[in-house]
Amino acid sequence: MAEPDIIGALRHLVAIDPATILVAGDNVFGGELPPAFEMPQRAILITASGGPEVRYGRAALDMQRVDVIGYGVTPADADLARRTACQRMWSIDREVALGVLIHEASNAGGFSQARDRDGHWPQSFRSFSVLYSLQEVT
Repeated sequence: MAEPDIIGALRHLVAIDPATILVAGDNVFGGELPPAFEMPQRAILITASGGPEVRYGRAALDMQRVDVIGYGVTPADADLARRTACQRMWSIDREVALGVLIHEASNAGGFSQARDRDGHWPQSFRSFSVLYSLQEVT
């Protein structure tokens, strides 16, 4: 059995959220922005960001640190995208998406704002620790 796609599952939950659709439309991505994606515009990116090793004995659980990054035309626009996605992340409570049981997503630090190093687009980001099952749910 392959390891569950936690990034894909989180992207799915955020992408189908009505508030996210109003703010970012279809511009919710996992892992990286598509190569042909035109910026600047509102977009949300969920990507793995490492984090400390956490052991659960023999339980089939894992904790993954992820970054939720909002992009926008202005810093305020990027922050709106990030805040909207974060509201959905905070609401996760034992949900199944794409065969992945996600127990919770909790803050792993405060938010920050910056400019993308390649295109210098405004971005706003926050890290989460996501607890999920390593066993596929069908």
